[in-house]
Amino acid sequence: MTYDITADTLHIDLTQKNAIINSLRNRLCFSKSDAEKNPQEKEMKNKNESDNREYMTHGEERAVSGSPEPAVNDTSESLSLLNFEPFSVSALIKALPYIRNSRCQCSDISAGSLFMWQKDTDLRFCEWNNTFVIRQDIGDQPAFTYPEGADPEGMTDKLMQYTEINHLPLRFFAADDSILDKILNNSRLKNPMHSYDRRWSDYIYSFEEAKTFKGRKFRGQRNHINKFIKLYGEPDIRFLTPDDIKAVDIMLSEYSAEHSDAGLLEKLELEQTRSLLSVYESLGLYAAGLFVDGKAAAFTIGEITGDMLLIHVEKALRRFEGAYPVMYSGFVNLMDSVPGHTLKIINREDDSGDTGIRTSKMQYQPVKMIHKHLVHIDAPARRMAEFPVIRAGKALLTSFRETDKHEYFKLNTDTVNNRYWGYDYRDDAGLTGSIDEDTFYDSAMHDMQAGDSINFAIRLSEDGKMAGEAILWNFTADGRAELGCRLMPEYHNLGYGKAAFGAAADYAEKELKLKVYARCFRENKPSEKMITGCGFEPWYETETHLYFRRKKQF
Repeated sequence: MTYDITADTLHIDLTQKNAIINSLRNRLCFSKSDAEKNPQEKEMKNKNESDNREYMTHGEERAVSGSPEPAVNDTSESLSLLNFEPFSVSALIKALPYIRNSRCQCSDISAGSLFMWQKDTDLRFCEWNNTFVIRQDIGDQPAFTYPEGADPEGMTDKLMQYTEINHLPLRFFAADDSILDKILNNSRLKNPMHSYDRRWSDYIYSFEEAKTFKGRKFRGQRNHINKFIKLYGEPDIRFLTPDDIKAVDIMLSEYSAEHSDAGLLEKLELEQTRSLLSVYESLGLYAAGLFVDGKAAAFTIGEITGDMLLIHVEKALRRFEGAYPVMYSGFVNLMDSVPGHTLKIINREDDSGDTGIRTSKMQYQPVKMIHKHLVHIDAPARRMAEFPVIRAGKALLTSFRETDKHEYFKLNTDTVNNRYWGYDYRDDAGLTGSIDEDTFYDSAMHDMQAGDSINFAIRLSEDGKMAGEAILWNFTADGRAELGCRLMPEYHNLGYGKAAFGAAADYAEKELKLKVYARCFRENKPSEKMITGCGFEPWYETETHLYFRRKKQF
């Protein structure tokens, strides 16, 4: 499928692909990450920066000011049919009966995970007709849990209306295979697309095996436990009391010093672990510690959901050899003594893409993995019979290719060029593990497979290397979409950006039936001039951005 569009017929609406590539899409926590900081500058320092601005039409949105209508991601409930209560500990406690009775085995749908990873995610809860839904930002946009309770079908209908009225996408997060099957077989939920990120898949273990580590396959764990006993004596493992919290806090300070090179994700986890220690009992969680000579060597926090023990926190000091398997098995045996439960499996959450953690968790012999799907309903990409090749003046828009990895890595790690893209990969907490040429490419593939974006590679010839990208994203249930574009510095000021913007916009409008809009930083006058010069009119303003719409579309 080929479209011929000349520069003379361009109707452009630009946009931003907001900073974070969001490798953490399926994780509750980093749906809106520290990587989305606005890198804007008040003044241009040189002409090169001015040239860059023409191709950087995006950035983080702040508070709306003087808008003629609600912002696209407006969270106002004034027109909604559902009332979502913002996160608080009391709101989470009210939600516990639904959370504990959830059929979903994903760690994300648990009191501990929701508390630990709620920062900057606009976490909300809704109860309607004895049916429960969680709303949370995943990758800049809201997503929902699949309804649980008395009337999931009725709640689904309400969600469909709610998202359309409030200009939101209908997306479901933390969908394990059983929930995914329900979504895909729900005839009202049209054109779904879904994907999962292996980094956030949960590891599931046998509860009985973890109690004793019997058998040849656990020889390594038994050896570590025996080494610990030889060095420090019989393990002193017990449920924490208020008197133990100070010792655990001291241990966490030492743990932090041991991990001074920790990344953004690990630092946030440690911060939230300290917070969880202050509220775990009120949330019905359990905490236990391993003590050596009265000092905390390791500790764990977990909770019970049905027949599953879900472990949220496992921390041990490196200087106590064997402390991790000792603490793990000891905690499992302590939990076996909790009355009123018959525990069969253990969920030790994900590995966040850390190769060391992955190796360790695989050595404990998981019985299965739980993949957490992100599902986008009525995804525009489902309307594409095939990925098009779009001719745009001197440029082409094509699909991404494996051979684009090197150029795409350069595009994402050029901090100067990305200044007005609103992204600095160094601040992206979603980039876990090592950063290489697969990192950004794999993230873009995940976004597209989940239906959250349509990414075009900009080329000068069909077999040429990537010169930049154009992205349709921020889709809403009522048919809106943003369009963004960025070029490698060597392709600036040659007309490729304008041609690519217009071609992608026309394709989105004519073939995908989308209402496309654009935004740029308020001080980015070159982009503003280009947008308005391509048939767009001012729409509304925020504290940081100017929004534009194609005339007569909205």
